[in-house]
Amino acid sequence: MSKRWLTVFEPELPRLVSDLESLVRLESPTGDPERVSRAARWVRDRLCERGVVAELRPCPSAGDALLASTHDGGEGTLLLGHLDTVWPVGTLGAMPWRIDGGRAFGPGVFDMKAGVVAGMAALSAAASDSRAHPASLLLVPDEEAGSAASRELTLDVARRHRRVLVLEPSQDGAAKVARKGCGTFRVRFQGRAAHAGLEPEKGASALAEMARFVAFLEQVAEPEEGTTLTATVARSGSAANVVPESAELLVDARAWTTDEAERVRARIRGYRPSDARVVLTVDGGLDRPPLEPTAASQGLYEAARRLAGEMGLELGAARVGGASDGNLTAAAGIPTLDGLGPRGGGAHARDEHVLVADLPVRAALLAGLVTEA
Repeated sequence: MSKRWLTVFEPELPRLVSDLESLVRLESPTGDPERVSRAARWVRDRLCERGVVAELRPCPSAGDALLASTHDGGEGTLLLGHLDTVWPVGTLGAMPWRIDGGRAFGPGVFDMKAGVVAGMAALSAAASDSRAHPASLLLVPDEEAGSAASRELTLDVARRHRRVLVLEPSQDGAAKVARKGCGTFRVRFQGRAAHAGLEPEKGASALAEMARFVAFLEQVAEPEEGTTLTATVARSGSAANVVPESAELLVDARAWTTDEAERVRARIRGYRPSDARVVLTVDGGLDRPPLEPTAASQGLYEAARRLAGEMGLELGAARVGGASDGNLTAAAGIPTLDGLGPRGGGAHARDEHVLVADLPVRAALLAGLVTEA
């Protein structure tokens, strides 16, 4: 029964907190390969000390990923997470590690170093249990930046497992059973410059076309259905008296379903400028597919909910707009359940924190899923 794992991990709380402190103090911002790799080495060494086979896998330009396995790992459960954070080096000075009122604070503590610590504990427990199913842990170095360098590694490893449990933070105690697909379109407009006072009619305003395009986005979006298109960054113009020759726009795109993502892609790429003299080019798109619920993933959630109930924990189901690497594994057809990390709040915010008491609970739930479900 899963409840037995609580009796294993509750006495381990001081070690879990110590591991979390060590990992938070190893600042590991996205885009700093050496620091992210240093965190990967720390996890590798801790797992090896506990009898788990662990190795580094290079992800060129991003740093090293960490891959660890028990009982050869294959055909079992993959615990999936990331080591990078959104916080630049030096953030510890303004957001120091501390525990206050049962909450641990520090850069990356919630997203998602607490989940990493819970995953390490669960994998170590599985390694010491001869009856446990095979399991692996994969921690990538660039999830916060879109996982471009680690994507193929994640999919290759995930396809050798029958299911994926994602260590991203819990949503108010709930697992994440659906995530929107998301990505960024980069739209460029190339027009024709002219003097705004002497002969503006000879110009083709890239800025005016960009404004029409933003209005077009509002027609394509379906906010009631969760399909959003948000113009986020715009650049245009060279001088106050010049018809803008060029413009560039970034568009954040999100949708719940693959069909909607494809509709959005087709509409944006099919846009034709009102001014035929303006040339439009579109790059990017929804590069993380939606995590859509399936019968298999629903079965995985039900197993987790049952095990959580045995421990006196109510595990809800949440749908969230943000994406994770679970989007990739789910789209590849592998049953995936996300949001199994500890509870907390303030992701990507100055008050980022995790509930200390939830560390052994989440480690127990993960261990139960790995060894029993």
